[in-house]
Amino acid sequence: MILPQGWTLIKKDETASTNADAKNLPSGSDRTAVVADAQTGGRGRLGRPWVSPAGNLYVSICLEKIPLARAGMYSFLTAVSLAEAMERLCPDIGVQCKWPNDLLVGGKKISGILLETDGADRLVAGVGVNIVSFPETGMLYRATSLRNEGYAVTRDQMLESFLRSFAQRDTELKSNGSARLLDAWKEKAYGIGGPVTVNLPNRKMRGTFYGLDKDGCLLLNKDGEIVKITAGDVFFGDQE
Repeated sequence: MILPQGWTLIKKDETASTNADAKNLPSGSDRTAVVADAQTGGRGRLGRPWVSPAGNLYVSICLEKIPLARAGMYSFLTAVSLAEAMERLCPDIGVQCKWPNDLLVGGKKISGILLETDGADRLVAGVGVNIVSFPETGMLYRATSLRNEGYAVTRDQMLESFLRSFAQRDTELKSNGSARLLDAWKEKAYGIGGPVTVNLPNRKMRGTFYGLDKDGCLLLNKDGEIVKITAGDVFFGDQE
């Protein structure tokens, strides 16, 4: 496997969580990726379990000296990088980015992203990609896999392609700011201009997905009023 210049890869047969492993790396582990064949305690957003059987991609990237104010951009950077990696390996796959941190194919979830920080200057970007299998029950959203969509891709092929795009996008973000990155995300966005329902902790809001603001927050057009959504479970169209 060819890694981007200056990157390190740690491989594990099985682990509880690659995100936990990356967070426990020693100081000086910038641009280190931890990949595992299987996870026994994988997690998604809000602590939801992420089913992690062998054959899929589970990788977490440790980045150091990332200002907390910029950390949220890495959700978009990771999503765009994953989408580019899939498009490189799977022509005509039609992958789309779903706010805030999923990738969809045919309206079904094929990848999830979990960002965590230590409150200082370390960021961990965790990624799960359904390559050969996917959970068919117990999911908040419908799911699929690359194999289910007719693509024969290995975990290592996806990992190499993803890290290549991630390194390029990371350099671009640090050099040129976030505008180009958010434009790239919006070009692949799922549901812009269509109906959307956002489940918040204490209420449900319905409206039209208007776009993103400069910080990556979802803009909801609710009866002509533009409401900024910073977090929530988002359902498009008739998915509620």
